Amino acid sequence: MNIINLLTEKEIKEYIRFKFYDSNQVVFDEGAKCFGIGIVLEGEILIKTYTYNTKEEIITVIKENNLFGQFLVFSEQDTYLGIGITSRKTKVAYIPKSNLIKLLSSNKAFLEAYMEILCKEAINIKQQAKLFAHKNIRDRIMHYFMMNQKDKIIYIESVTTLSNILSIPRPSVSRELTNMEHDGLIKKAGKIIYIK
Repeated sequence: MNIINLLTEKEIKEYIRFKFYDSNQVVFDEGAKCFGIGIVLEGEILIKTYTYNTKEEIITVIKENNLFGQFLVFSEQDTYLGIGITSRKTKVAYIPKSNLIKLLSSNKAFLEAYMEILCKEAINIKQQAKLFAHKNIRDRIMHYFMMNQKDKIIYIESVTTLSNILSIPRPSVSRELTNMEHDGLIKKAGKIIYIK
């Protein structure tokens, strides 16, 4: 759900500004101060960082209807931890901190939706931490499957996507999925995995 839809036309006109970006355009730089929140209305932003040996790493992807800056705007650590770059044409709604405080104070539906988003993201961060606590490849894969299964069925976009989520090299994930299928734990059928 796009939380902008919970605002009146007057609130949108008064408190929000919109910006359009072309593909591969920088939205924010690593270390830049965050002055408010952004809501991706169309397109997508990749948050990237560089390792000490200048290897580019994608930290996360901000998709349509997702926010950025929400954890920084009220924090003492209020600078971006990576570079935000659009992957295609993107439209962002910006709400400066002072305007966000006004909206949260005056619009109950917006406040509740905003708090729900923060809570969901906090739970996701805790689940990620729990996932990474599993050092064994099979344990990490099975933990991810159990957290994301529905009726013992998992849909994966690709082994590459799964390896990125798990922070495990693709060949290792592919090999372990084959071993798990051989051991009777799962059955692969294209992009669908059945947990036995």
